Amino acid sequence: MSVTSAHNVCILVADDDDLVLATLSSGLRDMGYEVLEASTGEEAVEICERERPDIAILDIRMPGLSGIEAAQKITASTQVPFLFLSAFDDAETVQASVDSGALGYLVKPVEVNQLVPSIEAALRRAYDLRTLQSQREHLTAALSTGRETNVAIGLIMAESGFSVDQAEEALRIYARSQRRKMNDIASELIASRQVYTHLLQEIRLIAEKKIHSI
Repeated sequence: MSVTSAHNVCILVADDDDLVLATLSSGLRDMGYEVLEASTGEEAVEICERERPDIAILDIRMPGLSGIEAAQKITASTQVPFLFLSAFDDAETVQASVDSGALGYLVKPVEVNQLVPSIEAALRRAYDLRTLQSQREHLTAALSTGRETNVAIGLIMAESGFSVDQAEEALRIYARSQRRKMNDIASELIASRQVYTHLLQEIRLIAEKKIHSI
């Protein structure tokens, strides 16, 4: 799915003003979007958790759970991106929306044709953020894997007198012989070394106490 295409994009519109809700929802449907509707913040959170729309458009001032409070709950339980609609453009309200992680802020009254570019921009931004997060997670995993393998190579060098290349090749050969990944072997080697080291420390401490008490 293209992040800028209305096709197959599901939007939640949450507003306690029935006229605004009906007007925006109808206009977005005419544009080709699938639209879910909520008239309260609580309902918006429930729909996001259940339906996982591609984006939520939240009115800031709603009775009960405000749009900002709803956004916080949505962020805590889902990855649904959101933007705000508001009749207010004071600095405090705008800053609160920015701090909540909103991908857009529109001041009422707003026409549907004005809303669509903001929706498309927010969807593109959300896509970029998800991609970046995925890349970051893969990089973290790769770095962790590299560290464990490097530590294991160092332990093999210390025990065997091998060079770095020889120790790495020894680890690789052993992993192949066991039909396992090098990092899995490295993790086991580190864990067993930690247990071994801890056991030696306990033996030494107990022995020292006994010797000093004689």
